[in-house]
Amino acid sequence: MELDSKFALVTGGGSGLGRAVCLRLAELGAGVAVGYLSRSEVAEKTAEEIRAFGGTAQAVKIDVRDYAEVTEAVQGLVREHKSIDILVNNAGICTASTIVSTESTDGWNDVIQTNLVGAYNCIKACALPMMLQRSGAIVNVSSILGLVGKGGLSAYCASKAGLSGLTASLAAEFAMHGVRVNAVAPGLSGGTGMIQEFPQDQLEIIVNERIPLQRPAEPEEIAEAVVFLAREGSSYMTGQTMVVDGGLTSVIRGMAKTR
Repeated sequence: MELDSKFALVTGGGSGLGRAVCLRLAELGAGVAVGYLSRSEVAEKTAEEIRAFGGTAQAVKIDVRDYAEVTEAVQGLVREHKSIDILVNNAGICTASTIVSTESTDGWNDVIQTNLVGAYNCIKACALPMMLQRSGAIVNVSSILGLVGKGGLSAYCASKAGLSGLTASLAAEFAMHGVRVNAVAPGLSGGTGMIQEFPQDQLEIIVNERIPLQRPAEPEEIAEAVVFLAREGSSYMTGQTMVVDGGLTSVIRGMAKTR
C-alpha cells in the first residue's frame, strides 16, 4: 500500500475528523499514533478499530500545550517506530466569547494555546527527526473561520488564521530539508468544533442558503483532503491552505459590500 513503512502522529485523533484521518491513513498502510488529552477510551477505541483490520496503531497521551510532554512523546514514538513521517495537527477547541465581557482571559488564551501554540509545539518536536531523514509531511487543520471570521469567536478565528500563517512560513523554512507543510481549512463539518457554536436556526440558514452544496461535510470528506496532503500525490504542494467548505467562502466573498 502507498503508505507502507510510514508512521503518522495525529493529535486529537480519537473522534470526529481526527478519527477519520487515523482510519484513512491506516487503510493506506501507515502506522498511526492516535493522540489524545483526556479521553483515553475514545482514542484506544480508534486504535482498536485500526488493529482489527490488520493495521498498526496505538493511543498516545499528549497535552499539546506542554512542549516538554510533546517532546517526550515524540521521542518515544521515534525510538519505537524509527521515524515520524506524517504529523497531523488536529487537536483543537472552540470557545465562544466576546472581547468586551466580564469573563477572564483564560478561555481566550486556552484556545490560542491549544490550537496555535499546540501545533507549533508538535511541529517543533517532529521537525528535527523529519529533517534528519530529509522527508516528512505536516498537515495543520485550520478553518474557514481563519479566513472570514465570526463575531464572538475571536480566539478561534485568530488561532486558525495563525495556523495558515505558520503553515506558509514553515513551508519556506523546511523546504530545503525535504519537509512539506500544508493546511486544510474545513467549513461546517461534523468533525470540527466550530459547528457546535452555531445556534440551530443560524446553522439551517447557512446550510440551506449559503453553502452551494447545501449540507455540512462528513468527517471522512475532510479527512480525504488531509490525507491527500500527506501523500506523494501532493509532493509539489507546500505552504498551501486548502479550503474544503462546499463553496461557502466563495459565496461569502461574493456577498462582501463594495464602496
